[in-house]
Amino acid sequence: MGKPGSWASGERKRIADCRIFGVSSVERSSPSGTGGTFYLIDAPDWAGVIPVVDGPLGRQFVMIRQYRHGTDHLSLEFPGGIVDAGEDPAAAVSRELLEETGYSADMIVPLGVLSPNPAMMTNRFHAYIAEGCTLTDPQVLDEHEEIEVVLVPERDAIDMIGGEDMGHALMTAALFFYARYRGICR
Repeated sequence: MGKPGSWASGERKRIADCRIFGVSSVERSSPSGTGGTFYLIDAPDWAGVIPVVDGPLGRQFVMIRQYRHGTDHLSLEFPGGIVDAGEDPAAAVSRELLEETGYSADMIVPLGVLSPNPAMMTNRFHAYIAEGCTLTDPQVLDEHEEIEVVLVPERDAIDMIGGEDMGHALMTAALFFYARYRGICR
């Protein structure tokens, strides 16, 4: 079998609109001639940020606890959300950080970009770190958001990966980027 190559795309149809994402079907054929219908989840890009507070208790992350409908469970996560059409992902994380937590950052640094699930999703996840965070404003939550803000020591957050409260794969990926940024995993 030869090396894989790019598949040619044919007709694409929108088959469902689910408010925050859509579902499309697309006809594709491989360089070797096989083909079929494939289903894609069309979602806007997402951005997440690891907000850092350096203080007398050491380096802490500003994290949020919220209910997640997909897992029917409370989840401990970093702030983030949808990147609006035409919005810079760094601006999106600054906005989400302030809205969800009331914290502002002195500096926003890009950590990396990932494909959440390249087998079927068309969007990307942009990970950032927010250095020099301070509480500046009250939360401004969306209609369906109920968010508790929690300060978590850096080491505790890393140790919680894969635990019952911290199983969000994109948060784990953001922490990996963070560890690389800080030189923790060299």
